[in-house]
Amino acid sequence: MNDRTSAQGMAANRLQLGGFVLDLLVGELLTDDGRLAGLRKQALDVLLVLGRRSGQVVGKDELMGAVWPSVVVGEGSLTQAIATSAVRSATPTTDWCATWRGAATC
Repeated sequence: MNDRTSAQGMAANRLQLGGFVLDLLVGELLTDDGRLAGLRKQALDVLLVLGRRSGQVVGKDELMGAVWPSVVVGEGSLTQAIATSAVRSATPTTDWCATWRGAATC
């Protein structure tokens, strides 16, 4: 693998989300200056699921099953993971991610 192929692979595993970078390979959300964003685990897991399916609509049942695989939770848990995440509150414009009743996409 040459340097260019390696750089393309790294870029494919990273998504720019406003002022953050979602590293899909490592499973981290970083600030512009490279620090961990400090999201709750469930909020980060939601972003990772959406990031790995970037451009696709992901239904709430799939999100809930991926984030809470062996726990029965209500829709409120998913809503809280999205609405109260540090990313949502730290970025005034969230055009990089869309949510609506029952689904989301990034």
